[in-house]
Order: sequence, then structure tokens, then C-alpha cells
Amino acid sequence: MVGIIKTFVSILMAILNFFTSLFFGNFTADFKPINSDECRLNCSVISDIHMDKTVLRSFMLEFGLHDMENADEKIDLLICSGDLTDHGEKEEWEMLAKTFSKYSPAKEIILAQGNHDTWTEDEGYNLAKDYFIDYTNDITGRSNEHEYFSTKVNGYTFIVLASEDDRTSMYMSDEQLDWLADEMEKASQNGLPIFVVSHWPINQTHGLPETWGDEDMEPDDGGIGDQSAAVEAILKKYKNVFMITGHLHNGFANEDQESVYHYASVESDGSFHSINVPCYMYMTIRGRVANGTGYQLEVYDDRVEIRPRSFSASVWYTDYNVTIPLV
Repeated sequence: MVGIIKTFVSILMAILNFFTSLFFGNFTADFKPINSDECRLNCSVISDIHMDKTVLRSFMLEFGLHDMENADEKIDLLICSGDLTDHGEKEEWEMLAKTFSKYSPAKEIILAQGNHDTWTEDEGYNLAKDYFIDYTNDITGRSNEHEYFSTKVNGYTFIVLASEDDRTSMYMSDEQLDWLADEMEKASQNGLPIFVVSHWPINQTHGLPETWGDEDMEPDDGGIGDQSAAVEAILKKYKNVFMITGHLHNGFANEDQESVYHYASVESDGSFHSINVPCYMYMTIRGRVANGTGYQLEVYDDRVEIRPRSFSASVWYTDYNVTIPLV
């Protein structure tokens, strides 16, 4: 009952987004890149779908998939950075697969694992891992053998991380850390930006730990956890690295609002850039209160454009646009 109520409220918020868009967003701009002729990769990014067994959540996801499918130019890639399901149960995966089967939102799809996807019935992590691999392969047409993997889209490398245990924070084995280091080194050889997808942000980024709970949180709460420093060290060895995360359910907040909300949605440290994606299914609880939102990433030879969008209401939120020059 609680889940149904939360989803019903989320759909009401999507409707509210629609009617307030004339004041808070660009309602009329085309859904296509800023410069189509020069755009090398056009990518939609959402997070935290939290699919359950109800049709209400399926409808909420359909709003966004319909928007993507009807973009003025076909989207190259759709990414969801984790928490695809609410409890990792078979019926939830079935509903997710059924919903995706109705649409063709992008030429390719990448689905990452989140902590909610590791919690399944009473069978432990191995069953959750099997569900994740089997259902995401079915939805995306991939043939991944592990919950973490890498792939290329339009020549750009996407490295997708995963937890190897059923816990709220992330657990990465030494094997996965070594694999990440190898994949980053290989990806760096062509000089193009590298994209890393992880449900969990680096510890103490995007206002953590306060944006995970309250001022009594431990310093590493809400992020990757124990392996955060090791992951960060690997990623920051390279130029033009973009880390796409979710998990926090924060709404859009720009640098000018950081003093108010104590976080920014896009943070940069040299040429390492962390993009925290709002929760798609539920209302965000900080920053811009909304749901059905995410980002459109446009990759050019000299820059990456990060363009927030309400996919449920088909609106650009231009106040939160970020342009990141490539070095």
C-alpha cells in the first residue's frame, strides 16, 4: 500500500511538472542536440527507476521512454545508473522488461546495478545477480556474463561498476578493482572521454554524508564505501573522466545554489567530473523538487554538454545546464 501511494504521488508530481514548466523550464525547445552536425554522442541518463509490481510505476517509466522514443533525432544511448527495481524480485524484473519492450528509446541501452537490485526474496546475492544479468541482457540485447562490464558506443568507452554483495553501500572485490584499472588504461589510449557508470557516488561528494541522512551520518555514508578511495585514485589518473551516479535522490542544484542546498549536481575536480542523477520514480527531496527527471549528455570534440530534462513532462530545465570543456 505504501508503495502504491508513493507511486501515485510521483505521477501527480509529473503532472505538476508539466503545468509548472512554463515558469521553470523551456517547454518549446526541440528534443535534439544543440548542434546535431557536430554532436558525436547523444545520451539520455536516468537513475533510480525503483520498478515494483504495480502498473502505476510502469506508467511513470513509460512517460520518459515515450519522450525519448519521440525525440526529434534518434538518441544514441540510454543509461540508467542503478536501482532498476525496488526489491530485486522476479515480478519486478518482469514488469521492467515488459515496460521497456513497448518502446525503442535509444539505439543502445546500458543498465547498471543499484543496491535495491541486490535485495531479492530470501535467496541472497547470487540470485539477485542472476536476475540482474539475465533481465538486463534481455532488455538491452547484450550478453554480459558479470554484473560489472564495459562497452563502447560511438567509439566512447562506458565502464559499468557493480556491488558484489547485498548491502546498502557498495562492495567491490579486488578482482573488480583490478578489472577497473585495466579497463581505464585501455580506454585512455584513444584520447576520448571515458564514462564510468556507478549507482554509488564517491564518498563525501555531492554533499555526502548529510545528503544521505543527516548531520549524524558517518563520513563515508551514502557513497561507495570502503573501496571509494581506491576507485577514486584509479579514475583520477586519467583525463576527461565522467562519472555518472544516482542513489542520493537529490534534485537538480547548480553551483550558485550550493550554499543553500550544500551540494551541486555536477562537480569537477580537474578533469574528473561527477554527475549525480536525480531519482526518476520518486520526488526528489532537495534542490529542484520533481520526478521523472534526468540528463541529456551531448559529447562534442571539444566539450560535453550536460542538459537537465524532465522526461516525464518533455521539458528542458535550462537553469541547470553545464558545459564542460575537454582538455
